[in-house]
Amino acid sequence: MNRTIIININSIVFHIEEDAYEILRSYMIEIKKHFGKTPDSKEILEDIENRIAEMFTERIQTGRKEVINQQDVNEVIALMGRVSDFENDFVDELREEEGTVEPEQTRAGLDAEQEPAKESASTSEPNFTFTASKKLMRDMDDRIFGGVCSGLGHYFNLEAKWIRIIFVLFFLFGGSGVLLYVVLWAVMPQALSRSDKMAMRGEAANLQNFKKSFEEEMKGLSENFSGAGEHFNRGARTVGDILGRIFSIFGKILAIFFLIGFGCMLIGLFITFVFSTLNLLGFKNDIMLPPLEVMQPTEAFFALLAGFMAVGIPTFAVFYLLLRVVFKVQRMNNYLSMTLFATWIVSIVMILYFVVTTQQQFREESTISVEKPLDKSDSYVFNENDVRVIKASDEEFNSKKFNVNVKGEKLADFLRQDISIRFEMLDSLKAPYIQYNYSARGNTYQEASDRASRIAYQVKQDKNLVSFDSHFAMNQKDVYRDQNVRMVVYLPVGTRVSLSNSLIWKTRDIQADACRQDDKKTTEWIMTNKGLKCIWRMEEEKLKAEEEKLKAEAEKKQAELEQLQEEKEKAVEKLKEKIEKEAEKQTATATKA
Repeated sequence: MNRTIIININSIVFHIEEDAYEILRSYMIEIKKHFGKTPDSKEILEDIENRIAEMFTERIQTGRKEVINQQDVNEVIALMGRVSDFENDFVDELREEEGTVEPEQTRAGLDAEQEPAKESASTSEPNFTFTASKKLMRDMDDRIFGGVCSGLGHYFNLEAKWIRIIFVLFFLFGGSGVLLYVVLWAVMPQALSRSDKMAMRGEAANLQNFKKSFEEEMKGLSENFSGAGEHFNRGARTVGDILGRIFSIFGKILAIFFLIGFGCMLIGLFITFVFSTLNLLGFKNDIMLPPLEVMQPTEAFFALLAGFMAVGIPTFAVFYLLLRVVFKVQRMNNYLSMTLFATWIVSIVMILYFVVTTQQQFREESTISVEKPLDKSDSYVFNENDVRVIKASDEEFNSKKFNVNVKGEKLADFLRQDISIRFEMLDSLKAPYIQYNYSARGNTYQEASDRASRIAYQVKQDKNLVSFDSHFAMNQKDVYRDQNVRMVVYLPVGTRVSLSNSLIWKTRDIQADACRQDDKKTTEWIMTNKGLKCIWRMEEEKLKAEEEKLKAEAEKKQAELEQLQEEKEKAVEKLKEKIEKEAEKQTATATKA
């Protein structure tokens, strides 16, 4: 059993048998001797090693083996070729030009060392072959902008100029050429190494093609040096250079606009963070983020900080990237960038935590109902008692009034929206009453019930005048947890109701807008079997019904008159026919006589 050796090719570790390693080692020494004297020897040798590593990797993956043996090495050498192959070809070409030796005779004179390898390769080559297929890559040696057109030309066997003409036509007729070019630029990789360039042209990555590629590059380089002045003068006047400058200027202008926009976003985020923090500390202002209103002050600050980091760090990253593009600022320190990234991850986790915990505080709902009687009356006047202003003691606040914010609005205005009033019908013999329904949410049902029980709301009655508080009060230790008050007023059928305009928009299940009149401060209603109905609308409907009834009666009488007229006309027609028949009969009798 052969001993196994571990080797490293192109940073890839391979297990290879000792005899196979000796063959590979001799092969690499032969290559280094040949290419070692060239100016670009290091790059050529790296490309060759990369190709050998690729072929070994393909063999291991395809053959499902772990160790490279002698057969694998011989096959790879046969596919790559030996240095003596293209050296003999070069000698053959010289002799053919001199006419001294026939090509067939020269090619027949193989070295003894080559024969076994070629025989081995020929016998095993049908089992494993490498085909040279083209890859779609950008040609950076023949480019105007990004080498997209020249890369497409290699792939489709077309000259690059025709591809460029097609893109220009796309640009002129619709502008889609620019978008397509940018997409291809982003998708197509660059052909940087010799292996990439040969794959782009569909050439096999063997020694002969490596040498050919190197010679072509050296030839092109010498031509560029010899005609550098002429090429520069001609290239400076090309359309590509002009378009390149235009796109470069346009791109920088666009980047500057985005830079200003993201800079303003950063400033706005910082201002929002500062004023929201001051608001949490008790310095009231008009800047407050709605989600913070439903959180405890301590949690709200950390949630605000996490939100600022979650939005601010990506915004700063884009801003810094634009700075690098426009002003060539050096790259950010790796330690700082990793710290910012870790901070951003932590802020996202914190936001998720606060979202989940706050959402749990709204999980359960509880409603407490209380019924209170109303003094009986044939009519009631319902209005609103404005209690939205909280007045502090004279010593602390010098008799000044202040408001508290919630959800971006004043707390008083917000609590006012969570009060509704509904009117229901009672039997005329029963006494009227009001049902108070206090609702709130919490993490548990008991917590929600306790919070609902701490809601304070009053309705006062003075004879037939009933006053509803404009707002309800919460306990100082309670934060907003969807507290609301639902009032249900039960009135006997036939009871007249007068609703003030300030209260009417809180009512439910009635057509409030249809009953309002611009010149009146109240609306008049009456309780019916179908609920509360607007009086003047009922009168209007009654008048309309009477008008329709009279109209129907008039139409009925008109129809009767038309029917009598029609019957009269029919009787006249019959009489005429009878007279005509009598006349004809008398005429016939007279003629006969």
